[in-house]
Amino acid sequence: MAMTMAACSAASAPASESSIIPRSIMNCSYCHAEIPEMRAFCPECGQAVEQFESEERARDLQAAVLGALAYLTFLPALLFLIIPPLRRHSFVRFHSWQSIFFAVLSLLLIVVVRLLFALLSLLPGIGFLLAWLCVGVVSIAVVIVWLVLVLKAALGRVYQLPWIGAQAARLAG
Repeated sequence: MAMTMAACSAASAPASESSIIPRSIMNCSYCHAEIPEMRAFCPECGQAVEQFESEERARDLQAAVLGALAYLTFLPALLFLIIPPLRRHSFVRFHSWQSIFFAVLSLLLIVVVRLLFALLSLLPGIGFLLAWLCVGVVSIAVVIVWLVLVLKAALGRVYQLPWIGAQAARLAG
């Protein structure tokens, strides 16, 4: 029993300072306190830690606004791809292509949900309730994704949706 107590206390003892893995420490840009790796906020002042961002951003406010407007319907997105001065901005091109792909994907999703609604409505009893529940969940999900896309574009950030975002980035070049 004494051996197990000694083994437990040795296992719970802190590791030595000399480690093979180097410890990464950052400094807060506001209060210059040391911040351990993988922190979102400074433990001293509470400010958000700014990481080096590898994502593409809008160069000016006009590009950010145009990127957000591209998500209103597919018509502004098509216009932004046709008008030569707007076509030069890669940020606007990316959001225009992603908006078009998102609109097409939403239309396909509407068709699938309508078919699912028709099938679930045939079930006696709870089928009609499940059909409306499916419509509601899918509708809320599409609206939330749309809002995220508009907000990210308005903030001047590139946010790639899975599958269609990569295609939009490839076409935006």
